[in-house]
Amino acid sequence: MSLSLRSYTFRSSHPFRNCSNLRTLRLVLINATNAEVFNTLLSSCPSLKVLVLNITCFYKTGGPLKIENNKLKLLHVLLNDNIGGLEVSSTSLDILVIEDTSFGKECFLLSSPKLQFTKNFSVTGRFAPHISYNISKEKSIVHEEFMNNISGGLCELIGDVDKSMSVNIDLMNRTEVERLRQVLGLWIHEMLALEITFKDNSNATNESWEKKLWEEDNDHNNVVAFPNAMFRVKTLWMTNFSGSEEEFAFASCLIKHGTVVDRMMIKTTSAFTASKKLEIEAAVDKLREHFLFRKILQAAKPSVPVVEEKKDRVGSLRGGIEFMELCGFEKMEGEEFLLLPRDKVDSAIINSAGTELSSAISNPFFGVL
Repeated sequence: MSLSLRSYTFRSSHPFRNCSNLRTLRLVLINATNAEVFNTLLSSCPSLKVLVLNITCFYKTGGPLKIENNKLKLLHVLLNDNIGGLEVSSTSLDILVIEDTSFGKECFLLSSPKLQFTKNFSVTGRFAPHISYNISKEKSIVHEEFMNNISGGLCELIGDVDKSMSVNIDLMNRTEVERLRQVLGLWIHEMLALEITFKDNSNATNESWEKKLWEEDNDHNNVVAFPNAMFRVKTLWMTNFSGSEEEFAFASCLIKHGTVVDRMMIKTTSAFTASKKLEIEAAVDKLREHFLFRKILQAAKPSVPVVEEKKDRVGSLRGGIEFMELCGFEKMEGEEFLLLPRDKVDSAIINSAGTELSSAISNPFFGVL
């Protein structure tokens, strides 16, 4: 049983006295005298699995909105004026969407074992729009309900406000990878931050990771960017990184297609042998190198197409200064000269940059791709 209400005012919680069978509840543009009315109302719906709230209170009583329901799987909240905080307790919660709140992060309490993420996403003491999603392979209406809600909410209405997301995922599971693709594909603006926590897949199916599920085009079976060619995220965290081949392949895919704009942060699991630790460190260094040179080439590309004979200085080439700065050079004397300090010389970067530029310049299509 489901119920949707829009543009309604509750003076009391009495209309919800007999709602023990309600599974889905959407309250959009709903007003009440105070938060306690909503608290009593929600406690009268113990069987809820999906709850969407866009609510406001007339009077500020200082009390928080309290949601205690161990059957709840999806919670999407936009809490406006005069709600003093949010306290959520649910052992089944897989998806939490905080679209907006009228309070700071210190007034938010979450008790949910499935949503244990390491990053605290907030901007200037307030919540940034944020999604926490424990992606599951299980057949459920929750993912579809989430997609329907979010496609007209967080990703479109907030526009240029910073947004972030945290997910748990098993890269070996086709259903989970596809669900992540669908969710990220909804973003129409650059994401502020994305935290991906890899699940322990010791009990994974026999499906080979070599299929690289994140690079499959379901319609044409071509290699494509994940989740699409347009998606960009400023900062990516990868946590519970075990050093598996599929995790490195996934990270390489995101770097190769320019999905990560500024930073990629990797946090490994703690239990490693000495040899495994060295192996992971070497692989991470390689990822770092690929990421750096993609940024170098992005800075250098605009300088290639047209070079007049009189423009014999680096600064006359568009992108040239940015390229040199990425190699370690610094501006000096009124920004007229570039200097590479002795303590900033990194022979590996210089040599690799030269190799990449030589390869790029000899490529007749470089600069027009």
